Amino acid sequence: MTISGTGSSGLLLARGAEELFSQAVRLAGTYTFTSFLDCRNSRRILIRVISTLDQDLIIQLQGSLVDSAAAATDINGPFACPAGGIVDIGLADDDWHPYIGATMTLALAPTVGALTAWGVKQE
Repeated sequence: MTISGTGSSGLLLARGAEELFSQAVRLAGTYTFTSFLDCRNSRRILIRVISTLDQDLIIQLQGSLVDSAAAATDINGPFACPAGGIVDIGLADDDWHPYIGATMTLALAPTVGALTAWGVKQE
């Protein structure tokens, strides 16, 4: 899927959404994106977290110079996501990193639901 739009520098294309995390969660704790979004050729980035959990969570975006959560640092946020909620996070130019990921923290153990995260980049 390709979505086109115009920006100040001409035509920009939004590439298809990439799944970064998908898991049924039953324990309180911190979960890290399974993969980071490669943003090396991207101008704009959108991260969407979809929660069908029955507990609130906190999303903390991370940026890294390499494709590794171990080398990542917190950027922007944190962002609250209510139980059963959807949160879209668009990064400002100041937050750009070659690789973008996130951690999602649950203070209470959920009894139902899953977490899914997607990334879309505009090139």
